[in-house]
Amino acid sequence: METKRSYGRVLVASTLVLCLEVLFAAVIGLLYAMTREPPGFNGHYVEAVGSFLALTGVFAVLGLVLSLAVVLPAVALSDLLGRLVGGPDVWAWVPVVVGALLAPLAGAALAGGWTGSNVLWTWVIATAVLSLAALLGRPRRAGLLGLVAVRGTALVVGAGLLGAFALWTDIVPKYRPPAITRASVVGTWSDGRGGHLTFEADGRVTAQGIGLFGPGDSSDDMAETCSGPGVWTLRTGRTTWDQRVAADVAGCSLPEWGVAGRAGRPELYRYVGDPDAGDVYALRKSR
Repeated sequence: METKRSYGRVLVASTLVLCLEVLFAAVIGLLYAMTREPPGFNGHYVEAVGSFLALTGVFAVLGLVLSLAVVLPAVALSDLLGRLVGGPDVWAWVPVVVGALLAPLAGAALAGGWTGSNVLWTWVIATAVLSLAALLGRPRRAGLLGLVAVRGTALVVGAGLLGAFALWTDIVPKYRPPAITRASVVGTWSDGRGGHLTFEADGRVTAQGIGLFGPGDSSDDMAETCSGPGVWTLRTGRTTWDQRVAADVAGCSLPEWGVAGRAGRPELYRYVGDPDAGDVYALRKSR
């Protein structure tokens, strides 16, 4: 049964839709990340989910602001255009109006130095996201909020469960660091900037120009380097995520190296600065 349009209900419904869109994107993004090489992520998926959930209040406020600034004006203007041009309730005006409302922001981004392709893609995605919120929030019907909440939550949960099943059964392969052995470690590993570690089969290692970093440094700032002979060990664990290569070089404080990459092209990496920032210093086997 249709009722008179309530813009208060449109505001609540569109904010709810925007929050559900963020959750859906987060679920898809997390599932995708679990199939990629993530040395900076290090397989800490539970921590990543927890960090995201801690920001749900921020996303809700942002959704409310976007609903007030874009969705409500778009619904009101599309109603007006519908009455003037094509009848009282022409839904196709919604994305047109949303795109027009976002056009000044796109122009400001271009003026601020963004590339044309980045502005275009951002404008298209933002228009689609906000248009969907407006379209789902504008119908004049009783029980709209409950319908949006139930079906939206079911979509998010269903996508998560389906993706988790696909990863668990390896229908979609989940990323795992390659398994390494002492034989596969032997050789020279380079950072691409002149630094390298050379591992010998007898347990010796030679460092040449390997970066040393302090707590506040980034991987781009390599003020100090380490060079000299030493010894190395390989430590395995319950999973390939637990593999560590330790290089003990006299006069240098080198943390253990984690293993990333893919089979046939492994990488050794260690965090620089705060591990949560995901900044890593990586070595790739050159020979």
